[in-house]
Amino acid sequence: MNQPVLIVGSTGKTGRRVSEKLLQKGIPVRSGSRSAEQPFDWSDSSTWEPVLQGTRAAYITYYPDLAVPGAAQAIGSFARLAVE
Repeated sequence: MNQPVLIVGSTGKTGRRVSEKLLQKGIPVRSGSRSAEQPFDWSDSSTWEPVLQGTRAAYITYYPDLAVPGAAQAIGSFARLAVE
């Protein structure tokens, strides 16, 4: 259970809070953002697989908004990759 939980949007309002709560419980987290050590960018699917490697779960937020055209497709593609 030492595998981290990926927090996509870890620098945002909810992602930061989820990260803090998990860390308080001793659960390791991996930051998922464009500025993270291992960058994550919704518009660059080549960043998805590397950030997922070795994680056990993921909390995701979508920037800029779920109502943006293509958001559902991107999230679906990411979820399928995560399950693999």
